[in-house]
Amino acid sequence: MAIPSTGNIQELESLSPDFISWYAQHRFSVDIEEVLESLTLFFRFYPSFEGGRSITALKSAEVSAKLSSLITHTLFEGVMAAYSLMRFVEFLHAAGRWSGSQESFLAVHGILEDISNARVRIAISYEHIPEHVTTGTADWP
Repeated sequence: MAIPSTGNIQELESLSPDFISWYAQHRFSVDIEEVLESLTLFFRFYPSFEGGRSITALKSAEVSAKLSSLITHTLFEGVMAAYSLMRFVEFLHAAGRWSGSQESFLAVHGILEDISNARVRIAISYEHIPEHVTTGTADWP
């Protein structure tokens, strides 16, 4: 089991005021409190960083491994973490706070987009089908 990382959480907390302001400007549909809670969950168990690494320079392999584990064990939390992390990474990039390479940003962002696209396909696949469609009782004009 991974040891919770207080350093990651402290770094997230220091970035939160600017992230909250950026998030509010974009009028996303998910409440910022839910996003912050999800990011806290993700970064609590994201690998601790040594030396000069930080949560502003994520590694695609680590992001992929952590999200895969979350989605496998707790689907909702995993999907929510992917959404929240996508917004956070976009904030870091837009604000000039992403400290990794452009290549690493594109790799992490690509993983998050793939998960987001899969989530949309899952939602569409499981959309409720009205009873009149399955029973053939719809009145057609």
